[in-house]
Amino acid sequence: MGMKRQVAEALDLPKEVLLDLPLISITGKEEITVENHKGILAYSDDMIRIGTKAGTIRVGGSKLYLKQLSADALVIGGELSCVEFLT
Repeated sequence: MGMKRQVAEALDLPKEVLLDLPLISITGKEEITVENHKGILAYSDDMIRIGTKAGTIRVGGSKLYLKQLSADALVIGGELSCVEFLT
């Protein structure tokens, strides 16, 4: 286990902040928010791939669209069907 992870656990600090890991929030089947992303790698109306320090996240569904994009977070809307973590 890395030193930063041990410090985060010992001090009960948010791992996503200290380790720059993605924080993912899903609202039903219609919206997903990804914080701490590194950018969009692929984009279509049925699949969006997002780069993160922990690897690639693939969001699948239909009628997907980008609701919000900032340096810190992105929000995807549409009809979500799956979220996969690719290495």
